[in-house]
Amino acid sequence: MLKYRLVQDNRSNANNKGYWFARAVVENTLTLEDLARHMADHNTPFSEGVIKGILTDMVNCIRELALEGKAVKIPNFAIFSIGLKSTGAPTVKDFTAVKNITAFRLRSRATGVFTRQQLKQAAHVREQAFYDVKPEEGSGEGGDQQEP
Repeated sequence: MLKYRLVQDNRSNANNKGYWFARAVVENTLTLEDLARHMADHNTPFSEGVIKGILTDMVNCIRELALEGKAVKIPNFAIFSIGLKSTGAPTVKDFTAVKNITAFRLRSRATGVFTRQQLKQAAHVREQAFYDVKPEEGSGEGGDQQEP
């Protein structure tokens, strides 16, 4: 079950200023060890340690391959690759990587049974139970409320 919280858009330049929006609540972040333990608990013949080693190698290999400009597809989950952001240059001669490339991003695109449409069908949501301040219609309060 995915939880969400309500957040009011109070940015002065927002087109939807004052409107309320749902934001996903991430309750905790699992480590690689937590993932390995979870996987080992699913009736696998492999121990938590073996799984953790394989996952550690997988992460390192995905990082290495992505930095080589390759995309790595994990079926029914995501395709990982590196993207970049740049500013324009008036001519090809004026473009330099140092001056015009401004950021790098790790990209992930859903694939297979993990597509947007599949997520829409499979995901179940409910509002988070607790807020620091309960959002009220038109109160102007809200912003980025957190669970206590």
